[in-house]
Amino acid sequence: MVKTNIKIVVLISSLIVVSLALSHYSPEQDSFTGLCVLSKPGFSLLYNGTATLGIGEELHVGKVYTVHGRLRRASSGLWMDVASIQESGLAFPLETLRGAYWDSAYPLILTPTRIRLAVPLNVTRGHLISAKGIFYGNRFYPLEVEEFQYLEKPADGMPYLLHGVVTRPGNPAEVWNGSESFRVYLPHGVSLNPGRRVEILGIAKLYSKITLYVEDSNDVRVLGMAETVPISRARYGQIAEGECLVVRAGRSLGLNCTRLRLYNFSARVGDTVHFNALRRRSSLLCLSCNVAKPREALPNSICSPAEGRFGKVEGRVAWVKVYRNGFGIANVTNGTCWILLKLSSRLGVSIEENESITAYGEFTTYRGMPAFQVPSREEVCYGRHC
Repeated sequence: MVKTNIKIVVLISSLIVVSLALSHYSPEQDSFTGLCVLSKPGFSLLYNGTATLGIGEELHVGKVYTVHGRLRRASSGLWMDVASIQESGLAFPLETLRGAYWDSAYPLILTPTRIRLAVPLNVTRGHLISAKGIFYGNRFYPLEVEEFQYLEKPADGMPYLLHGVVTRPGNPAEVWNGSESFRVYLPHGVSLNPGRRVEILGIAKLYSKITLYVEDSNDVRVLGMAETVPISRARYGQIAEGECLVVRAGRSLGLNCTRLRLYNFSARVGDTVHFNALRRRSSLLCLSCNVAKPREALPNSICSPAEGRFGKVEGRVAWVKVYRNGFGIANVTNGTCWILLKLSSRLGVSIEENESITAYGEFTTYRGMPAFQVPSREEVCYGRHC
């Protein structure tokens, strides 16, 4: 009888313990929705803008997950023993950033403050974007991204896509976009030839002259040559084409068809030059030039002087007169035609009667009589000095 009573007491006690245990058990699981901000084999960290949760699973950084399981507090913060995981929609507030996407050593949003992104974006480098996401540490984790185009006008510290013509080579190069000049600092090993149409992406700085800093050689594209137009219609940044007579020589050439000097090509006074040259602000830069007709082919104009006109004079020296100051006059005759050749002392020309002479220069007058003057010694050919 005693044994029977003991068994009853033990059974009742066991029922009481089980009942108490069941009263503390809940079939419901804890859940947490957050953005994966760190992932390693066997470990990930989720963040929802306020709290951070660690789990023993490897997830994808930048994706939002909802995890179910049992929450507990570990020494490093919240931890969950996971029962299930699934990708999730947004369940926490996001911050919006507007700027331009830039990928340098790492992906950025330029606002123009450089904000580091946790992951690269599938958008065009330099395009404006609107990104919604959250900050964790010193990085921004974008969750929703809307892409736009490039900036229409350059802004300080922001990407800008420049279209224009190279007007000056070097580093920095100068590029004219049709309304203003840009100073362009190119990557190492990249050079641009004048007269080329280019497309260049870089970071703009608004100094006294707009400056573009280019980081990558892939951000520089040559599209072809600038537009070619006749010399009479050429404007800055276009290629001027013409065939003109050289009336001044030296470091640059003076031409009879324009007030602009032609650089980067050599010819003699009296030569006819065909040129394709870049029109700069106050000069022409030869891109492709050649002597179309040498000055020897010019006709002898001694019989048809026209004041101010360039020409060639050939004949024989009838007489020479030299004044005390070194200035001289030579009468050059050809048949019934004659002209007075003005000989400045700086020319260093010493001619004698009966010498044959050829000169290239400009018709003028001397004391009311037809005369001819030459710009330099190289334009006078006589005796052995030809």
